Amino acid sequence: MASVSGAATDAAGGQLKRAIDWKGAFWVASGVPPLVLFSIGAIAATIGSPSWLVWAISIAIGFIQAFTYAEIAGIFDEKSGGVAVYGATAWIRYSRILAPLSVWCYWIAWSPVLAIGAGIGAGYILTSLFGHEAAINTWQITLLDLGSVKQGLALRINATFFVGAALLLGVFAAQHHGILRTARIQTVIGIAVIVPLLIVGIVPLLSGDVLSANFSPFAPLAMDSANKPVAGPGDVHVWTLLLGGLFIEAWSTYGFERAIFYTREFRNLVT
Repeated sequence: MASVSGAATDAAGGQLKRAIDWKGAFWVASGVPPLVLFSIGAIAATIGSPSWLVWAISIAIGFIQAFTYAEIAGIFDEKSGGVAVYGATAWIRYSRILAPLSVWCYWIAWSPVLAIGAGIGAGYILTSLFGHEAAINTWQITLLDLGSVKQGLALRINATFFVGAALLLGVFAAQHHGILRTARIQTVIGIAVIVPLLIVGIVPLLSGDVLSANFSPFAPLAMDSANKPVAGPGDVHVWTLLLGGLFIEAWSTYGFERAIFYTREFRNLVT
């Protein structure tokens, strides 16, 4: 094991500038926990009482996976960008088509997060500043009617679009000047996000508002003849729900892998 350190490296030599430490990477990845809020309700409504165990398993898988990514990240002095880049590097010796396709497939899965997150954030901002019936929240311009695809579907521009675009541009501006500035800004944002999440998660435990009855029976959900949720049978239905839940949850829980993406940009790195 050789210790590698330095405030900066020679860019001409193909190495990255080391500007952050592990705390900076932690705060960059701190934007991931809110992703759980996108699907935690849907997962609970689909799986039932075992959903907490499925979340725990998914997080454990992601945690183990992060060590593998860190090992790969330590191999390349000149590369950053995480799984997408590492996958392309592995494929390039076999196919010049599969390498860029690997990058594209990875980011096409994450790109909707930008639209979803910006849209939700814009909605929160608009509804907190204006009423639901305010003109700014109701006006829209329809660009294309997609009713032939799905009833009520349309491509339109509204206030959420403009506020969401402003949020995305703000994120781009924060990241445009390097990882160090991004980490500093994300530290402030991360604290503002994580503290409320901790309050929401811990206070019910201390106040006794968590009902133990909701955790039993420990069985997946099923529908009876009246289409009402009941405890499901212990058959293949169980594994279908649990594995499906793991698949969906991976979208949220594996996201903290982004802390590993910047391994080669740490100031003090042991390889």
